[in-house]
Amino acid sequence: MRRIQCLLVTDINVPQIVDFRDNVTLSCSYDISGHTLNSVKWYKNDSEFFRYAPLMQTVFRKFPVQGVQLIDDSYECNESSCRVELNLLGVKSSGVYRCEVSGDAPHFKLTARSANMSVEALPQNNPLISSFHSMYRFDDFVQVNCSTDFSSLLTKITWYINGVKASLVDLQPMVETTIAAHDYNLRRIISQLNFYANDPRFHQQRLEQQRLNNPMRLGLDLRCVAEIESYPQLARETSLQAILFRDDIDLKNQKLLKSAAPGVALIEAHLLLLAAATAAIVSSAISTHFILLPLTFEHGGRKLTRYKMATAAGTATRH
Repeated sequence: MRRIQCLLVTDINVPQIVDFRDNVTLSCSYDISGHTLNSVKWYKNDSEFFRYAPLMQTVFRKFPVQGVQLIDDSYECNESSCRVELNLLGVKSSGVYRCEVSGDAPHFKLTARSANMSVEALPQNNPLISSFHSMYRFDDFVQVNCSTDFSSLLTKITWYINGVKASLVDLQPMVETTIAAHDYNLRRIISQLNFYANDPRFHQQRLEQQRLNNPMRLGLDLRCVAEIESYPQLARETSLQAILFRDDIDLKNQKLLKSAAPGVALIEAHLLLLAAATAAIVSSAISTHFILLPLTFEHGGRKLTRYKMATAAGTATRH
């Protein structure tokens, strides 16, 4: 039976996108069954920058190529794989990287695989949410900002309130700041979100459960997600939470709980739970349920809609 002879690059590992501050490892694996390995060459945009030639006196050779800086003694090659490491990346480091494997006499076969790598200034930090408080009254107007880290790629911000995506009517136009650094134009995006704390859109999913557990407790779970188009793996996000209060007494109780010693806080918690349970029983006895009703008023020549807490019994009385 005649032995099948093949020469094939079976895998190439070149990252799709990297930050210019990082070191990068490039590697390829190959099958040289039936062949003697002559050389493995690495190219960037058809320019050779590294060669492994085990049959030559000089086994490893480096060649100057713009945008490519090999880390000394970081390369490792043999009859099945070849790995090199790069540092000091920049704008000119982006390009098509190719691993080319050649066999020796008598066949002198040649095989190669390539992959593209983009070198950018990527965000190093999660987005920053500012002007968001840990406590709000039900009818408070919430105004918060989210700013991204500087990046050479365009970043999109998406807001979520209690898991519900904010709509365009809740957002102010985004503000972009651009600076030039490291041969890149770095951008930072700031998005402002405006909404009323008790807007029913953001509480419908939780409202029934909250009423059953404690009718006085609703919360805000705010999430800002910064995404780079075409690179979902680079998405970053920040989440913050706040508690909503019905009145000043409720707010004062919670502040006491937060500031009290652990033992005192535990006693206060039991008292509040007892008070809440009593209030729930009384409310059930008079068939009162908390609902959100719209209240429209004039402000600065514009009609704004706010929401207030009311009771079904109170609504019935007005009608």
